[in-house]
Amino acid sequence: MKKLMLATAVLMLVACSKEEKVKEEKSGGLSDLVSTAKNYGKVSSSMEDVTKNMENLKNIQPLTNDELKSVLPETLLGLKRKELSVGDNAMMNLATAEAKYADEEIKRIKVDIIDGAGETGSAMVSIMMMGLNVNKEKTTEFGFEKSTEINGAKSIVSETKNGEGVTSEIQTVLKNRYLVTLNADGFSYEELKMALGEFNISALK
Repeated sequence: MKKLMLATAVLMLVACSKEEKVKEEKSGGLSDLVSTAKNYGKVSSSMEDVTKNMENLKNIQPLTNDELKSVLPETLLGLKRKELSVGDNAMMNLATAEAKYADEEIKRIKVDIIDGAGETGSAMVSIMMMGLNVNKEKTTEFGFEKSTEINGAKSIVSETKNGEGVTSEIQTVLKNRYLVTLNADGFSYEELKMALGEFNISALK
């Protein structure tokens, strides 16, 4: 597993290197060289932090099904919970939870939680954390995707509008352990962000 993580890290670093090289060739400015050097320093530092965190998580026992269920409320942003499943990946020693919320119209929220404890969970969360450490932002005529922080946790968020419809998504790692993904129809990013405040975060050890 450690070899797999190292290989993944190397591939990410190579990908970043190629992307920065293309940018450098296009502009050739001194500012690009400085930016590239700073990014390499940040990637190296963040990889060390992620590796240490992964080693710590490997030896932690994942949450039980009951503990995971207690995190997710019966209603979220006014929507009733229609479906809840936990422990589907117990065979892999991976604790997960999934909940779906909806109204009678078009509003919908889906929540996925992966506990980063254990061999498998630590690898999955660590890969995500490396991605979160890369600052990025993309804007189109229909919406945006960007890196940001939510309550001190690094996150990747997005929002897309199509006519009167809107979809949004949040990916974040809570307490350097729990990979949480929310995606929604009928809610803007700013609205969806408030859903995190309705979770029973204290149940996440």
